Amino acid sequence: QKDELPVCVRSCMGKAISFGDINDEKSEISRALKNNQIKIISSEYETNPSVFYISRQEESGAPLKNFDFRKTLYTPAASAKTKRIVVDESAKGKYVYTSDVMCPSECGIVVYVEDGEAKKIFGNTHSLINNGAFCAKGASGLQMTYSPHRIKTPLRRTGERGEDKWEVITWEEAADHIARKLIGIKKRYGPESVFLDVGDVTDREALYRLFHAFGTPNTFNHGSICDPNRKWGQWIMTGDERPLPDLQRPMLLSDKNGKTSLKYKHDAKLILSIGSNPFVATRFNYMSKGIPAAREENDCKYIVIDPSHTNSAMHADKWIPIMPGTDADLLAAMLCYIIKHDSADASSRRYIDHDFIERYTSGWPEFKAAFLEYTKKRDPENNMFYFTPEWAEEKTGIKKSDIEETAHLFGITKPASIEIGMHGTAHHTSGDVTSILMTALCLITGNMDVPGGLVFIDSQKPKKGSETVGKEFLEETVIRRVNGKEVSGRLSELNKDLYGDHPAAFKGVITDIPEKIRDGVKIKHGTFKGLKYPVKAYISRAGNPIITAGSTPDWIDAVTLKNGDGGYSLELMVFIDTHINVTGRYADIVLPEAGFLERMGLSDVYTMSPELAIRDQVIKPLHKSKTDYETMIALSDALIKNGDTDIKAGDFRDRYKNEEDFINEILSDTPGFYNIGEPLPYPDLPEGCIITGTPDNPGASLDNKAIKKGDPLTVDWLRRHNGVAVWPASYYRYKKSDGSLSGMYPRTDSKKFEFKFSYLENINKRLGTDYPVTFYWAECKWNPKNPEFKKIAKEYRFQLITGRVHHSMTMTTVCPYLAETETECMKPLNDKFNYAMPKLNHIPNEYGIPDNEEIFFKAGSVSIPIFAFNSRDGENLQIKTGDILILENPQKRRIKGKAILTDEIMPGVIKTAFGPGGQKASGIGFMNETAEYTPNINELHDPENFNRLTGTPGFGDIMVKVIKEK
Repeated sequence: QKDELPVCVRSCMGKAISFGDINDEKSEISRALKNNQIKIISSEYETNPSVFYISRQEESGAPLKNFDFRKTLYTPAASAKTKRIVVDESAKGKYVYTSDVMCPSECGIVVYVEDGEAKKIFGNTHSLINNGAFCAKGASGLQMTYSPHRIKTPLRRTGERGEDKWEVITWEEAADHIARKLIGIKKRYGPESVFLDVGDVTDREALYRLFHAFGTPNTFNHGSICDPNRKWGQWIMTGDERPLPDLQRPMLLSDKNGKTSLKYKHDAKLILSIGSNPFVATRFNYMSKGIPAAREENDCKYIVIDPSHTNSAMHADKWIPIMPGTDADLLAAMLCYIIKHDSADASSRRYIDHDFIERYTSGWPEFKAAFLEYTKKRDPENNMFYFTPEWAEEKTGIKKSDIEETAHLFGITKPASIEIGMHGTAHHTSGDVTSILMTALCLITGNMDVPGGLVFIDSQKPKKGSETVGKEFLEETVIRRVNGKEVSGRLSELNKDLYGDHPAAFKGVITDIPEKIRDGVKIKHGTFKGLKYPVKAYISRAGNPIITAGSTPDWIDAVTLKNGDGGYSLELMVFIDTHINVTGRYADIVLPEAGFLERMGLSDVYTMSPELAIRDQVIKPLHKSKTDYETMIALSDALIKNGDTDIKAGDFRDRYKNEEDFINEILSDTPGFYNIGEPLPYPDLPEGCIITGTPDNPGASLDNKAIKKGDPLTVDWLRRHNGVAVWPASYYRYKKSDGSLSGMYPRTDSKKFEFKFSYLENINKRLGTDYPVTFYWAECKWNPKNPEFKKIAKEYRFQLITGRVHHSMTMTTVCPYLAETETECMKPLNDKFNYAMPKLNHIPNEYGIPDNEEIFFKAGSVSIPIFAFNSRDGENLQIKTGDILILENPQKRRIKGKAILTDEIMPGVIKTAFGPGGQKASGIGFMNETAEYTPNINELHDPENFNRLTGTPGFGDIMVKVIKEK
């Protein structure tokens, strides 16, 4: 905007960007160059305005110096010539290629290590995920690694759950305690009574293997709560959980002769971001670079639809404010407009690709009929006919003309795509419908898996670990007594969701675990129908479910519930992580996990070019921490020693020589994608064969027969090739070169894109359920327009939403670099406080704060989660920035926080950050001092308000009234 600094400068977390005219002696950038004697490292990058990579130190050891990415990609003919990053070979230490875990982007990084200590972190220029770019989140990884608040030894609870009182024990004592408890629970209730939640989506194979071998089918991860709603429509209609706008550049492609090259050119003509904020929520790192590049190079139009004027909206051609939870309403009106105004004969209204629908989809007539049937009905909320522009205007707050214009623009522009957000769409209970409608719009307009459109991502994600996670253990036959009779079936048929309350929830349901702890699990389908079993153990690794998995009060109530004999109903709670967070406070045993620089693993994030990177062990595990592999070995040994006959040494200690051997097994079926699409990834191999092994010499199989022996992908290969493997990408993967169905993608039963959902049809047929199998409609419960809340709508007239902060999830607070940095929904409004910095002993001080001293933090020096109010709303309520407010929901639950007034959010909406507020635990550090006046939104979450198909909590469906604290 005019007279404002570029958004990149304002949003840079490290405040590392200077902006100005390099020729103007009075400009900030000229002063910086003059006063600090900054040296320019690289000025050849052709961007506008010019960007210079600069350094305040001698640049001879900088990994980016004189680096040309285009000369380093391996091809079948030149793999031996692959270059490493240019580094100072005379340095005393070494450079280790690995992958970041400070946010879900998992960027490729290089770490400089000297005398066993990680000294510096750089971006890996060989990775197509981040192309050498590196942000403050990654840089703060050293603060996370060398945090004084790390869990240093195994701990055993000495007080009540939640008191954060511990005694130090050995690993052997901890493993024996856990093993004896688990074996006792198995004998009394069955292994299904033990629940494992591996939380964060990285490096989880070891614990999956252990607990599947133990016999529990109830294993979960963060994906169960993060965004099943967002994935839903895409999964049931395309067989791909995560199709995304085609924005990753460069991407690796093959020509007809098998020669690979990087594609830099963008094809996108139109991108709609609905409830997504890709310039902040960097789940897909390349989008924040790709969108501006597509606009610059290809005149791509970018429209952001969001209640808040986010950083992404600042890059947009148009920002359209929308009432929270009405994204499906907008998309339904757009679909209705396109259906009713499409004309094959008029080029200005040729919206629908009828040939694509006819050849590559199934069920469109049924979907269309079910959809249009709604247009004959009146909405009880406003007594208007569904899906008309007028109806959508009343629901969404968007002008009718804007709705029609957006629908027309999306229908007529080719290629185009839509991205829907996690917080903005998936965290509303109607997010599943939003996902279905988004997918339908991209399909009928012919924008699926085409250059510049919505492209397969998950389908091409490198496969890993299918031989390692131990799912075969769950196919063992077991006997249970049901209604007085012995019944035999598979362990997998005891899964609490797939055979219980939520058979369609393909990611599992975590948010109802508190209810299951209190009331038990009832199997309602399959062989064991009628069986009921309790939840007696919960193992949490690298997560914080009490804060992020639903209602915080509900979780605390469940894990502290006691039996008549005074013991806890949940007999065992184990916490495995690097820091004790709120969930950790309630554990019985705490195990110290090795941090991401101290363990091995693999990164396989969502990219257009299939890419997999090593997470190598940069330094040895600190303190008494263990890697997840070592924890698996320690616990399996303890289970065997204490008499668990299901755990065999041959499946664990005797199976693997070391952790590298374990990772090599995970890599054994990588990448596992089909050689299909245009251009063909490997034109020298048969169309449709499965690719495994290294990119430069892969193996191939066809019809379950090996047709080419290649080189296996191994840890050693990755280390010798800059830590990363990238395979060629392709488009049009749903068809063969002759235009017929590929038979591989989409991964649906029909091998077509489905408007009639075979996934749900199969569940109905198998279990006797009655799920909808084509278009259906649903509304959010907690919204002020719901007739059920007519009497209280004026009192509770605000809608409270959250947004993803720039930071590193709930553990942002551990890192001073991040905690002190202002971002969206995080502002420097702390009260003054004192903080006693622990003694570091032999650990490097990366905090920049003297250790073993009490430090004074002045007011306004730390960024905290706040309530963002529209300025007019604030004036009407007579509140000002910095006021402490209480928000109350209709269930009379309350949270507290400080207000900030802004024009960057629409009236009637309040926005805060998801996760970092209201936490108090021994592992959090100085941000404990702000817990009393920072909001944890999930104190207000209704535990009954979650999507019954997908299991996604309605985090974004919260009505509140505002109370000014006296």
